[in-house]
Amino acid sequence: MQSAFVLHIRPYSESSQLVEIFSHLEGRVSLLVKGSRSRRSSLKGTLQPFTLLNIEWGGKGQLKYLKQLEAQTHAMPLPGDKLYLGLYLNELLYRLLEHLTPYPQLFEVYQECLLALAKAQQYEAILRRFELKLLQAIGYEIDFQFSADDYSAISPQQAYCLMPDMGFVAATTTSPEQQVFMGEAILAWHRLDFSEPVHLRAAKRFCRQLIAERLGPVPLKSRELFRQFKRSS
Repeated sequence: MQSAFVLHIRPYSESSQLVEIFSHLEGRVSLLVKGSRSRRSSLKGTLQPFTLLNIEWGGKGQLKYLKQLEAQTHAMPLPGDKLYLGLYLNELLYRLLEHLTPYPQLFEVYQECLLALAKAQQYEAILRRFELKLLQAIGYEIDFQFSADDYSAISPQQAYCLMPDMGFVAATTTSPEQQVFMGEAILAWHRLDFSEPVHLRAAKRFCRQLIAERLGPVPLKSRELFRQFKRSS
């Protein structure tokens, strides 16, 4: 058995479910959970998001089947806004992680992020740290210390543009349509320092740009659910 979290659940036949999990050692795994939709199933209270689980599965193909399941802890307390933020993290993992690819460090970051969300009053810095770690895990090796064109050190007073598949280059008057980020903010992101509000806001723009490129045209459902929740509250 290994540690895992539930990312996404959808019905499969009248009595079963397809469950996407994020496991410590094998990354994102698709599981067929038989009988979990039946009234007498003992899994309903356990197979839930934000609960650290011990899971054993079998099968040789892409779709595995659940063999054994137990909860290591109770579900993380994520009331109100925090529930939708947790769903946002889950949707990012579900859509951006490669299937059956280990991300052990990201698993630890995700668990720490859930714990921090459960305790925090302010959550923007927690989300930005997770997004940066996620982008790094899926292959965005952005250099936050040196420019991509001449490899000079990022200057705090210089403005930079993010070039796809390259990194940061000094901004010029010929690139007005590109988003511009100050070197001071870029260096702060390298330290995961979001104490300055202006750096935190810039990090949100930066992360959204890269995440949107990877997600493609299909919008995040969790983001729309969060907007609906805020409008109704």
